[in-house]
Amino acid sequence: MKDINNKGKVNRFKYLLYFYGAFVVFLFIYKFIIAPELPSLILLAGFAPLFGFMSSFVNWPVYVNAVEADGGMVINLKKLFSKSQTSILVTKYNFDSYFETDHLHIGLNILDEDENMKQHRIKVSWMRLKDIRALEEKLKEINPLAPTK
Repeated sequence: MKDINNKGKVNRFKYLLYFYGAFVVFLFIYKFIIAPELPSLILLAGFAPLFGFMSSFVNWPVYVNAVEADGGMVINLKKLFSKSQTSILVTKYNFDSYFETDHLHIGLNILDEDENMKQHRIKVSWMRLKDIRALEEKLKEINPLAPTK
Protein backbone atom coordinates (compact mmCIF):
# COMPACT_ATOMS: atom_id res chain seq x y z
CA MET A 1 0.00 0.00 0.00
CA LYS A 2 1.30 3.43 -0.84
CA ASP A 3 0.91 6.22 1.64
CA ILE A 4 -2.45 7.97 1.49
CA ASN A 5 -2.28 11.72 2.04
CA ASN A 6 -3.94 14.91 0.95
CA LYS A 7 -0.99 17.24 1.52
CA GLY A 8 -1.04 18.73 -2.00
CA LYS A 9 -4.69 19.72 -1.93
CA VAL A 10 -4.50 21.24 1.56
CA ASN A 11 -1.26 23.10 0.77
CA ARG A 12 -2.87 24.57 -2.34
CA PHE A 13 -5.62 26.01 -0.15
CA LYS A 14 -3.07 27.30 2.38
CA TYR A 15 -1.10 29.16 -0.29
CA LEU A 16 -4.33 30.56 -1.71
CA LEU A 17 -5.07 31.99 1.76
CA TYR A 18 -1.54 33.47 1.89
CA PHE A 19 -2.05 35.08 -1.51
CA TYR A 20 -5.43 36.45 -0.45
CA GLY A 21 -3.90 37.93 2.72
CA ALA A 22 -1.16 39.62 0.68
CA PHE A 23 -3.84 41.00 -1.67
CA VAL A 24 -5.79 42.52 1.24
CA VAL A 25 -2.63 44.06 2.72
CA PHE A 26 -1.76 45.51 -0.70
CA LEU A 27 -5.24 47.05 -1.01
CA PHE A 28 -4.98 48.69 2.41
CA ILE A 29 -1.50 50.07 1.65
CA TYR A 30 -2.68 51.30 -1.74
CA LYS A 31 -5.82 52.94 -0.34
CA PHE A 32 -4.37 54.58 2.77
CA ILE A 33 -0.75 55.35 1.76
CA ILE A 34 -0.36 55.51 -2.02
CA ALA A 35 -3.75 56.90 -3.13
CA PRO A 36 -5.79 58.21 -0.16
CA GLU A 37 -8.12 60.16 -2.48
CA LEU A 38 -9.40 56.85 -3.90
CA PRO A 39 -13.00 56.02 -2.91
CA SER A 40 -13.41 53.52 -0.07
CA LEU A 41 -15.41 51.26 -2.33
CA ILE A 42 -12.11 49.77 -3.52
CA LEU A 43 -11.78 48.09 -0.09
CA LEU A 44 -14.87 46.07 -0.93
CA ALA A 45 -12.76 44.28 -3.53
CA GLY A 46 -10.59 43.00 -0.69
CA PHE A 47 -13.47 41.59 1.33
CA ALA A 48 -15.68 40.24 -1.44
CA PRO A 49 -13.64 36.99 -1.86
CA LEU A 50 -14.40 36.14 1.79
CA PHE A 51 -17.84 35.00 0.65
CA GLY A 52 -16.12 32.48 -1.62
CA PHE A 53 -14.13 31.17 1.34
CA MET A 54 -17.18 30.80 3.64
CA SER A 55 -17.73 27.13 2.83
CA SER A 56 -14.05 26.44 3.51
CA PHE A 57 -14.27 28.10 6.92
CA VAL A 58 -17.00 25.65 7.87
CA ASN A 59 -15.20 22.70 6.25
CA TRP A 60 -11.68 23.58 7.48
CA PRO A 61 -8.99 21.45 5.82
CA VAL A 62 -7.20 18.69 7.72
CA TYR A 63 -4.00 16.94 6.70
CA VAL A 64 -4.63 13.18 6.58
CA ASN A 65 -1.72 10.78 6.23
CA ALA A 66 -2.36 7.02 6.37
CA VAL A 67 0.72 4.80 6.49
CA GLU A 68 0.85 1.02 6.59
CA ALA A 69 2.21 -0.41 9.86
CA ASP A 70 2.71 -3.91 11.27
CA GLY A 71 -0.65 -5.64 10.86
CA GLY A 72 -2.59 -2.45 10.29
CA MET A 73 -2.16 1.23 9.61
CA VAL A 74 -1.40 4.52 11.34
CA ILE A 75 -3.60 7.50 10.51
CA ASN A 76 -2.16 10.93 11.30
CA LEU A 77 -4.51 13.94 11.40
CA LYS A 78 -3.38 17.57 11.64
CA LYS A 79 -5.48 20.71 11.20
CA LEU A 80 -4.30 23.48 8.91
CA PHE A 81 -2.12 26.07 10.76
CA SER A 82 -1.99 23.84 13.85
CA LYS A 83 1.02 22.34 15.58
CA SER A 84 -0.86 19.49 17.28
CA GLN A 85 -1.26 16.15 15.55
CA THR A 86 -3.51 13.20 16.33
CA SER A 87 -2.37 9.67 15.54
CA ILE A 88 -4.67 6.67 15.37
CA LEU A 89 -3.31 3.13 15.24
CA VAL A 90 -5.74 0.77 13.51
CA THR A 91 -5.03 -2.97 13.76
CA LYS A 92 -7.17 -6.07 13.49
CA TYR A 93 -7.09 -6.32 17.29
CA ASN A 94 -8.46 -2.85 18.07
CA PHE A 95 -10.62 -1.95 15.03
CA ASP A 96 -14.18 -2.89 15.94
CA SER A 97 -16.60 -1.23 13.52
CA TYR A 98 -17.68 1.87 11.67
CA PHE A 99 -20.25 4.33 12.94
CA GLU A 100 -22.53 6.57 10.94
CA THR A 101 -21.37 10.12 10.28
CA ASP A 102 -22.07 12.81 7.74
CA HIS A 103 -20.69 12.76 4.20
CA LEU A 104 -17.53 14.62 5.26
CA HIS A 105 -16.20 12.02 7.72
CA ILE A 106 -15.52 8.32 8.23
CA GLY A 107 -16.37 7.13 11.73
CA LEU A 108 -14.32 4.37 13.37
CA ASN A 109 -14.94 2.54 16.65
CA ILE A 110 -11.51 1.66 18.01
CA LEU A 111 -10.46 0.12 21.32
CA ASP A 112 -7.90 2.18 23.24
CA GLU A 113 -5.18 0.84 25.53
CA ASP A 114 -7.65 0.56 28.45
CA GLU A 115 -10.04 -1.62 26.38
CA ASN A 116 -12.57 1.22 26.15
CA MET A 117 -14.40 1.81 22.88
CA LYS A 118 -13.60 5.24 21.43
CA GLN A 119 -15.13 6.84 18.40
CA HIS A 120 -12.81 8.59 15.96
CA ARG A 121 -13.99 10.76 13.09
CA ILE A 122 -11.63 11.04 10.15
CA LYS A 123 -12.31 14.05 7.93
CA VAL A 124 -12.15 12.90 4.32
CA SER A 125 -13.69 15.91 2.61
CA TRP A 126 -10.28 17.22 1.47
CA MET A 127 -9.15 13.86 0.06
CA ARG A 128 -9.36 12.63 -3.50
CA LEU A 129 -11.97 9.98 -4.17
CA LYS A 130 -9.41 7.32 -5.08
CA ASP A 131 -7.59 7.95 -1.76
CA ILE A 132 -10.84 7.61 0.17
CA ARG A 133 -11.56 4.33 -1.60
CA ALA A 134 -8.01 3.09 -0.87
CA LEU A 135 -8.43 4.00 2.80
CA GLU A 136 -11.76 2.17 2.99
CA GLU A 137 -10.29 -0.87 1.22
CA LYS A 138 -7.39 -0.98 3.66
CA LEU A 139 -9.82 -0.74 6.61
CA LYS A 140 -11.88 -3.60 5.13
CA GLU A 141 -8.69 -5.60 4.68
CA ILE A 142 -7.75 -5.04 8.34
CA ASN A 143 -11.14 -6.18 9.64
CA PRO A 144 -13.46 -7.58 6.95
CA LEU A 145 -16.08 -8.45 9.58
CA ALA A 146 -16.46 -4.89 10.87
CA PRO A 147 -20.16 -4.03 10.82
CA THR A 148 -21.18 -0.87 9.04
CA LYS A 149 -24.04 1.09 10.59
